[in-house]
Amino acid sequence: MEINLSDDEKLFLIAGVEADIRNDGRSCQDFRTIVLERGVLSGTNGSCRVQLGQTTDILTGIKLELESYDSATEKEAKQPMQFHVDFSANASSQFAGKGGDQYGEEISAAFQVAYSRSLDIMSNLSKTHLAEGYRWKINVDVSVLQWAGSIPDAISLAVIGALSDLEIPEVEVAPDDGGKVSIVLKRPRIGGNVRDEEVPVQMWRLDVQSCPLLLTISKIGTANLVDCSPEEECCIRSQLLIGIAKSVSTPGNDTYQTTCIKQLGGGLLEMESIENMIEMAQKTSIGLYEALAKRLKAEEKRKPGHSFLL
Repeated sequence: MEINLSDDEKLFLIAGVEADIRNDGRSCQDFRTIVLERGVLSGTNGSCRVQLGQTTDILTGIKLELESYDSATEKEAKQPMQFHVDFSANASSQFAGKGGDQYGEEISAAFQVAYSRSLDIMSNLSKTHLAEGYRWKINVDVSVLQWAGSIPDAISLAVIGALSDLEIPEVEVAPDDGGKVSIVLKRPRIGGNVRDEEVPVQMWRLDVQSCPLLLTISKIGTANLVDCSPEEECCIRSQLLIGIAKSVSTPGNDTYQTTCIKQLGGGLLEMESIENMIEMAQKTSIGLYEALAKRLKAEEKRKPGHSFLL
């Protein structure tokens, strides 16, 4: 999607934003309509599709992998998630050929940093470490199907939705020969003539209420705003990608911590502006966390075997 605005149109848009009135009627802290669906890919362990403003379209799928590692060289536990972001050439002409590869690598790296402390933030993620030298690896693959602004924001919502949809098998770990261990999928004990292979594996889910959100805070004129439309992105002075994670302590007394800050594009920012942008990201994340939790609780998953195309 290519947007070309005249100087007069840009001045009109900037003046409106500085007065907290955007072209589509939103305030500076408002997101466009968000649509979230889970269980949309039958060939994954967890999946989610997010549409932002009915134009930005993100599809996320998660695959589990049993990974072995050298516990002698890896002294500290490593967070198990790996991110890969792919931009479809159909999303925008700017992603044709290898146009989206570099941007995809930048976004993937930002998510790796934002989730680098996920073992401390997410309460039960440590269960993915099964035994010394063995763990579940969570491969998060993101496809950008359509671009119309706020890509990192939509991806972070889709990642949380896919993680909440992820089912991880329970396992039994037993010592084996040579100081090694054997890992077997855990199934409930059922008597009679029922074979173990016919009994479903016990599953558990991640606690995603503290997963980091990545929000793009943009400065247009003297105003800070979230979820820029493509027209607004033509007027941006500078942008910060800010990761915010909720620390759940006691009900009604949650705190929010910054997990990453990355500048997107060029532009100069004073320290006071950076502090104001971080403060806006924290305030915006409160309402976004509440809306996301409500949606994940009420959303009905698709029937098994059906994809988002059917």
